[in-house]
Amino acid sequence: MKIGTIPGGHFPAALFLMIFLSIGSNTFATDTPDFLNQKKRSLLLHRPPKAMFDDRPTILQLFVTIPYDSIETVSIFYKTNKMSIFQEIKLDKNKGAFTYKFDPGKQEGNTLSYFFVVQKIDEAVHAIPIGDSGKIKPYNQPLVDAIEHYEKRLKSLQ
Repeated sequence: MKIGTIPGGHFPAALFLMIFLSIGSNTFATDTPDFLNQKKRSLLLHRPPKAMFDDRPTILQLFVTIPYDSIETVSIFYKTNKMSIFQEIKLDKNKGAFTYKFDPGKQEGNTLSYFFVVQKIDEAVHAIPIGDSGKIKPYNQPLVDAIEHYEKRLKSLQ
């Protein structure tokens, strides 16, 4: 047997080793860093409730990844269908999230529209939700009767 070849073949050992290593590795890997391939992550996160009831309060939470010491204010703007303009409420951080307790017993209406705004100390402003046009597009939530809601859910499960 010759040194540098595979027994029974004419492949040099170094070529065989290169092929073996390339099969075992990710041949589709790129040289670009992972952070360039990821979508831009949102600095604000809010999940609207699946249902808001007309007879009980709902907690609306906003999670913010902006450093707390660079935030000037965090606000929720809301209005019901009976209000003519949005009301601004400044929010405090509670257990890691900025929270607002919406109580439908204190406001008239059967729908709620709302959005969040974060103003930074450097005067930058962030808001959620943002529509495709880049403008604020408020969440619109109907205020539903809890009994009717759960009766519909029960019927849909049967």
